Amino acid sequence: MRPTHEWSSTPSSQGSAASSSRFKEHLSLTIPPPDPSRERSRFSPDSPTSTGRTVTFSLGVPALCRFSPRSRPLDLEKGSTSSSSTRSTISSLGHHVNRLFFGLGAKEGDFSAQGVAPVPAAALALPPKTPEWPPLNVRKQATQDAPHDQPPTRIQTLRARAPVVALVAFLLYLFVNVVFLNVRLSALARMPAQLPVAVVTPPASAPTTTDTLPADTRQCIAQYTVDAPSDPTGYPCSACLPLLAALPPSATAVYPPALDAIQFCGLRSIWEGAGQRGQAGLEAGGWVKDIKFCTWAGVRCDGTGRVSSLQLTFPAVPVSLPAEFTHLTALEALNIVGDGNTPAGPFPVAFGALTMLTSLHLENTALGALPDTLQNITSLTLVRNAHVGSSLPPSVGNGNLRSLVVNEPLTLSAAQSTALCGGQLRTCDLRGSGIQACGACLVG
Repeated sequence: MRPTHEWSSTPSSQGSAASSSRFKEHLSLTIPPPDPSRERSRFSPDSPTSTGRTVTFSLGVPALCRFSPRSRPLDLEKGSTSSSSTRSTISSLGHHVNRLFFGLGAKEGDFSAQGVAPVPAAALALPPKTPEWPPLNVRKQATQDAPHDQPPTRIQTLRARAPVVALVAFLLYLFVNVVFLNVRLSALARMPAQLPVAVVTPPASAPTTTDTLPADTRQCIAQYTVDAPSDPTGYPCSACLPLLAALPPSATAVYPPALDAIQFCGLRSIWEGAGQRGQAGLEAGGWVKDIKFCTWAGVRCDGTGRVSSLQLTFPAVPVSLPAEFTHLTALEALNIVGDGNTPAGPFPVAFGALTMLTSLHLENTALGALPDTLQNITSLTLVRNAHVGSSLPPSVGNGNLRSLVVNEPLTLSAAQSTALCGGQLRTCDLRGSGIQACGACLVG
């Protein structure tokens, strides 16, 4: 069934539509007359307005709506009857449809009669126009969190330039080194053409290879080089020391291991001549742990690797001074401090081989009389040595002695008294020796 809507202004047509309704209740919608203020054109005051008409619709009842054409189809605003009339008709139709479905302008009586509450006009009123927001006055302000707006300080500038400066300096350093090396190499390349090469001829007595040495000597040198580092106490010093000591200085200069073996065996003889307690004391100082004798306690070496100073203090002292000890021909200072009984015995016969000995210090020992081979002594100290004797060897007063310290009974010969007490000594302490006067020496 297609409903047909027709506009009718007579009550009979409205009543007939109501009587033909198949429903017990019907809904009537009353459309109020249009508002002239809304219908009137805002551009032309002559725009026609329609009169009020009321149309009542009943649910389920077909209604016919007839639209009367406008009496004035002309468009007064534009002066034409073309598309403006059509637009005006569509706008008017849309306006009436809105009123039909949303109940604008319905009569309260029609709603109350049907049992339907009318919609208040306030609910249908359009919301007021929202006022426009005032413009925001936002000003760009500099903050402290923007350090880039400030110029960099001097320290920041220096820090930024420091890596560049360091890189430039490093590259300059490399460049200078390369130039210097090139100059050196070019100079060395020209040296053979400018300078004659000096040919060094070894002495005729000096052997040039180990083939000129005896087989036993070569074996001793090989054993010291190969076996002694791992077994210092196993090296055959008793058999090798006489062979190596017989080599001339020119040979030991050509074969440094031979000279090292001589120094090693001379020191190891002190360890071998010490008792059990003495050996323990020496080993505590690193003795015979290896063949690096220059690092042993109390041992000092010169620039050539030979022993130049030796200090032995109880209990790390030998029972007596061994003869092998005199092979330390580069010894310049000897200092021995015992316990009154050790070391003891006479000095070795070959003690005179220590021709470079210039300082001798003996304290609380039981050694015998001094040998008459101390002509090079410049400093002599004798303290509590009961067996040394009361006289000094004649070689002591030959004019080289500069320091004399004796605190045990001492008797000087006339020649010694004249030489020592006449101003030869720079340091002289004879207290406890029994001498009452000796130049500037301390006596008493």
